[in-house]
Amino acid sequence: MSNNDYILKLLNIEDKNIHIYSNNIENKKIKGKNYQILEGILTYKPDYCPCCGVVPQNDNDIIKWGFRKNCKIKIPKISNKCSMLFLHKQRYLCNTCNKTFIAETSLVDRNKNISNNTELQIRTELMTKQSEKDISKRLDVSVSKIDRVLNDISCHKVMRHPHLPQYMNWDEFKATKDTKGKMAFMIVDNKKGTIFDINNSRCSKDLEKYFRKYPWYERNKVKLISTDFYSGYIFLANKLFKNADIVIDRFHIVTQVYVVLNKARIELCKKSNPNYNKLKNYWKLILKNEDDLTNIKQYSPYFKKEVSQRDIVNYLINLNESFKITYESYQGIIKAIKSKDITKFKNIIYHENKLIHPKMHQAFNLYKLNILKIHLNMK
Repeated sequence: MSNNDYILKLLNIEDKNIHIYSNNIENKKIKGKNYQILEGILTYKPDYCPCCGVVPQNDNDIIKWGFRKNCKIKIPKISNKCSMLFLHKQRYLCNTCNKTFIAETSLVDRNKNISNNTELQIRTELMTKQSEKDISKRLDVSVSKIDRVLNDISCHKVMRHPHLPQYMNWDEFKATKDTKGKMAFMIVDNKKGTIFDINNSRCSKDLEKYFRKYPWYERNKVKLISTDFYSGYIFLANKLFKNADIVIDRFHIVTQVYVVLNKARIELCKKSNPNYNKLKNYWKLILKNEDDLTNIKQYSPYFKKEVSQRDIVNYLINLNESFKITYESYQGIIKAIKSKDITKFKNIIYHENKLIHPKMHQAFNLYKLNILKIHLNMK
């Protein structure tokens, strides 16, 4: 075995086309750090021209055309010393297309100066629990390089699910601190009633990148997507899922008016109001479907007599005219949704009372903008 082969083996370099100058190893200071510098050349007889694809028939078809000198490549530490290889890469000229190209090696990828062995070390270190700063210091690379390798690992992970569910629900939930934003994105398989997948970002560009991992014919199999009123989800669903019906799920339809009614109750719930304690403590009854209210009378410490749930609600909603109309609109909406009566639903939102709470007016406008998607849900 030649001296060059021994050196390549010690450096864990598999490319036999690299020749290391064994008598030209020196110590040099680069950017304030002491490096052990090795020097070598990369040359071989090319099998074809990467520019035009021609296969050389004789030695004159592709000729050697000097070197690209001092290509600095960071290699793993040698005896715990920072090391760098100054590699002179052979340049070639193709006489068929009159273009030049540079010799390539498995030691380092094109347009990079960190060896693949070093990148492999980074990936191995990332498997243990330690900071990126410690890894960068140990391997003599930047923290941003560690970030890029980590992102590359996450972007090329194998998809856990080769097929999308035909019926799915999109929603978000409050995420942990390791996600991109405050909210994470969840996909639920409506047919199985299970969580299909979770994405650490609900941004449209990130979701589009995620769904485009699935080929168009897989996306075209999706029949229904239920979501909330967020326009970003609706736009993305229409863009990527051509055959799917987009519907607003019932939970978010009810939530719009639920929040408004509760807000109207809170506005009346002032300590100066003699009915403050009643409004505060019987909030669940106000938000309850009136068909589920009982007529059984029980003693109430706030009314100081026996009253039924229906009596309590009737008393509280009649404290304020606007509050009463808002309450009646809320009850009409939840009953229309429960009975899937789209005609009744439309009558409520298109013929609203002027005394209704302003926020309820906004909720109705949102319904009107998405009436087709609500209609599909009530079929």
